[in-house]
Amino acid sequence: MTELSNLYACFKYLMMFFSGVIFIAGGVLLGLGLWIKYGAGSFIQAIGSFSTQFINIGYICIGVGSVLVVIGLIGCCGAWKENQCLLLLFFCIVSIIYIAEVVGAVLIFIYKDIVESVVRNTSRVSLIHAYAGPVATDTISQAWNLIMLKYHCCGFDNYTDFTGSQFSNSTGLSYPKTCCVNLKELACDGKNTANTIIHEKVGTMIVSAVLFVRIGQPRKED
Repeated sequence: MTELSNLYACFKYLMMFFSGVIFIAGGVLLGLGLWIKYGAGSFIQAIGSFSTQFINIGYICIGVGSVLVVIGLIGCCGAWKENQCLLLLFFCIVSIIYIAEVVGAVLIFIYKDIVESVVRNTSRVSLIHAYAGPVATDTISQAWNLIMLKYHCCGFDNYTDFTGSQFSNSTGLSYPKTCCVNLKELACDGKNTANTIIHEKVGTMIVSAVLFVRIGQPRKED
């Protein structure tokens, strides 16, 4: 009988642990959604036409995060109070979420190239048509400058992204100063494309990840 009681207690606390993990995950998603809605203004400007979808992602994170927080609370309360109704509700909801996650994972695997292509194309459009240079004060230019300075890249792929861009056409330069390895290097004149002078190509997955990092903070002056 004692062993059965110990097993039951172990199951109870294990249940509370997993419910706590779900609660924390929900809180993280909720926080991410709130940041997208209220703290990612510059980033939303930088991704141009994809901004609407990005905002929708924020709403989805808020919704899913809120649901997970509630589910975590139901699981914790059900396990702590040993309430069968709450536990049954918790297991039913978790089962549905598990199935949805499997389906979602399959869809992401199938359409990951499409998503990457959308992010790449929409971001390059804003870079080519709206980026005005390292001293520009508009939100798109500031956003791209911060990305290139913070993550040591030059454009989305490399300096050739600026070919035919608004920046290149107005200045006659091949890349902005923010592409330079050393911002004070005289050889980094917008024409010299040596890999020791400007940042080389950044991996696609890294750049894609960068696009989801906060860039709304002001750029530091050199």
